[in-house]
Amino acid sequence: MVLTAVHSGTSVMTSTSITSVGGMVVVTQVYPQDTSVPLQTTQETPPPAPPATPTSSASKMDDMTAVFLRGEPRNLGIVQVFVGLLCVLFSLTSLFSPVLILHAPLSLAVTFVVSGSLAVAAAKQTSVSRVWASLVSGLLSALLGLAGVAYLCWLLALSPASKRLCDSDGFQFTGLEEVQCSNKLRLLNVCVYGLQGVLLVLLVLQVCVSVTVSVFSVRALRRGDGHAFFKASHLGSGVTLLDSE
Repeated sequence: MVLTAVHSGTSVMTSTSITSVGGMVVVTQVYPQDTSVPLQTTQETPPPAPPATPTSSASKMDDMTAVFLRGEPRNLGIVQVFVGLLCVLFSLTSLFSPVLILHAPLSLAVTFVVSGSLAVAAAKQTSVSRVWASLVSGLLSALLGLAGVAYLCWLLALSPASKRLCDSDGFQFTGLEEVQCSNKLRLLNVCVYGLQGVLLVLLVLQVCVSVTVSVFSVRALRRGDGHAFFKASHLGSGVTLLDSE
């Protein structure tokens, strides 16, 4: 099938023929001589640019952040702050009676609050300095937690608070009166021993949390700093004695 169309203009006359061959349509346009013919060329789209590869420092920082956040430092930091506040509140009981002055050293648990705050801050915006701060404070909190566990075990092994109160210098009781005094203050023993037992469990939890934060901080710092090369030269001869990753 051949269709022919003639287009006339002011100065240019063209003829167009459309032919169907083998299921394809062929369009032929005829222009007069000395006529500029508009050519249609297909524009080849440039190949897509390869994705930019991140720099080594950025990838190291990303690896460090991923390893550090894998340990859930935000949640563990909140636990540290909670345990520290409870220990500090319990230490305030030493203000009410000289018998309870042994609870004053528990005020050192403010270190747990600081350590937990640093862990939460490092989780929000991870950097090498903040991970280092979290590591140091976590190790210090773990040591203080172990000391607190030992101290509470010693407190639980002491005589009851009611007996210490009735035996104090301010009271002069006979043997029967001292027994009656201890019986009346039995509720005090229950409260003190109960709180000390709860704090003992919380301090064990605090030690576990501090060790976990410290472990993941060390792993993150190792990933962030890359491979450490330790080299030693043999008296300036330039021979490498140790090159370990």
